[in-house]
Amino acid sequence: MVQGISILVAILFFAQVLFYTSKNKLQDQQALIWLILSFSGLLLALFLPVMNNVAQFLEIEYMPSLIFVLAFLIILTMLVFQTTTITKQQIQIKQIAQQLSYATKHIDELRNEGKKEDNKNVS
Repeated sequence: MVQGISILVAILFFAQVLFYTSKNKLQDQQALIWLILSFSGLLLALFLPVMNNVAQFLEIEYMPSLIFVLAFLIILTMLVFQTTTITKQQIQIKQIAQQLSYATKHIDELRNEGKKEDNKNVS
């Protein structure tokens, strides 16, 4: 029963990732990561008895504890990856804002020079 529910949830999650990817709500790099994770979740759900053997081999009494630890480590890895992506984007936003500010200042200077020349011609 638990394995069936796990498989169903994993399939639904995989379908959700495919849906968001097809609607371009996930970038390719992000979509690949989520597809790999959702497929891994499906494999994990299919091989729950194997995970029980792995837990016994690692001397973990309660197999869901092993799954929880693995999920926790994966989530931490995803958080670090997302943080590095956000940091890169913040740097790019700062550079773009600086370039825009410089371009706006340059345009204002050109407009002011044009107004000065128009005032000289009128006088």
